[in-house]
Amino acid sequence: MSDATKISEVTSSRRACILHAEDDRFTSVSIARLLTLKGFQVESASNGLDALTELLAHPAAYDLIITDQSMPSLTGVEWLQAIRDAGFAGKIIVFAATLPDELMKRFRELGAERILNKSGNLKSLLDAIEELVGESATGKGAAHGLEN
Repeated sequence: MSDATKISEVTSSRRACILHAEDDRFTSVSIARLLTLKGFQVESASNGLDALTELLAHPAAYDLIITDQSMPSLTGVEWLQAIRDAGFAGKIIVFAATLPDELMKRFRELGAERILNKSGNLKSLLDAIEELVGESATGKGAAHGLEN
């Protein structure tokens, strides 16, 4: 069986659609690759403005958002405020370097379910995603043309 076939079989059982905003290319590619191999549909944005544009273009497509804080164009807090103002009620994970208490409080006010330190390994991120979307995620992306 080829690697492409293996990946196709894994991704065909996708459980949730995730929008990920991260300006560090290595981190972004690593997260997207891991989540894709775990069966999630992943869309990546390199900054908060691109993430906001994507979410506003497909407002019901995403089950979960993962964001960094320090990004060009819009910070994590700025773009999350904008999507909450636009009515996005989905789940949010903040995956960022050390944040001051003031920013952590603001993320919680915006409804972030998890705030994870980026210096940890990706397993903590994967565990949080699995906990938040669980096995019963609806796979909303399929209804919005985001299916593999």
